[in-house]
Amino acid sequence: MNEIGSNPANLKMNARMKARKRNLILMQRDIEALEELYHHRTISSSQLANLCFPDISYETARKRLRRLQQAGFMGAATSGRMEGRGRPELIYFLTTAGAKTLEQHKGISWDAVPTGPPHLYHKEHFLRLVDIRLAMEHAEKQFLVEGLDWSSGKEFWRELSGSITSLEEQSDATLTFSFPGGDAIRILLEMDTGNFRQHRHWEPKIRSFLKLGHPIWVVTGAHPRILTLRKWTAPLLEEAGVGPGKCVFAVYNEIMDHGVFGATWYRTDGTLTDLRPKISGERRDFSPTA
Repeated sequence: MNEIGSNPANLKMNARMKARKRNLILMQRDIEALEELYHHRTISSSQLANLCFPDISYETARKRLRRLQQAGFMGAATSGRMEGRGRPELIYFLTTAGAKTLEQHKGISWDAVPTGPPHLYHKEHFLRLVDIRLAMEHAEKQFLVEGLDWSSGKEFWRELSGSITSLEEQSDATLTFSFPGGDAIRILLEMDTGNFRQHRHWEPKIRSFLKLGHPIWVVTGAHPRILTLRKWTAPLLEEAGVGPGKCVFAVYNEIMDHGVFGATWYRTDGTLTDLRPKISGERRDFSPTA
């Protein structure tokens, strides 16, 4: 008999987990939380509470997430971030049980769902991507934008695995929204890790984005990095025959402090923009590429 499986402590733990799973009735928002983990790969407890449990207190949401984890639908690990009370914040990720639940309720093939903790190197990247999404949702609540649609997560981990099937899937996120009274705008979002090499990574990536014709937002970690990326990007925009506003850059911490439309964004030529449409008399210019 398997020595680990026959260990009394392990048997007792497995029995407790099965009992918790039987006793937990999954609600719609629980399924939504599992689906968000599928889209984003990993999400912190506070982020998941904001996404799926916005109408209840964080402590109540945190307890529910803990129950989902104890029942085996999600795994947990430390995020490297701290909560407001000074305790380490957890990140959650799908388990095989969670993936099979998504197959049952959402028709997503469970063996195609990534499970287990993300690589340490990619963890903060995933969390920052969720932060940008939440910042955009906050902008929508402030009526700065409307009709927000966000697609992310899968694109990045599929890029890591090399299973890209279309050019657009190389972006870390694709978002669609409109400014009040304007037409829908589609944006390709790239989270710069600071490790891109100009000729090997950056130029092929931006060229593939430019073929799609959508504006590009790049979020990076520091102002000096923006100068480097601008220099790499300028000749690519000239080659494609588009203006310097086609690709814009901002610092992650500024977006967190001031919001997506309150942060300073740099066009590729170094001029500034707040991304908002310009109003000239009665004419409103919604072009994000000006």
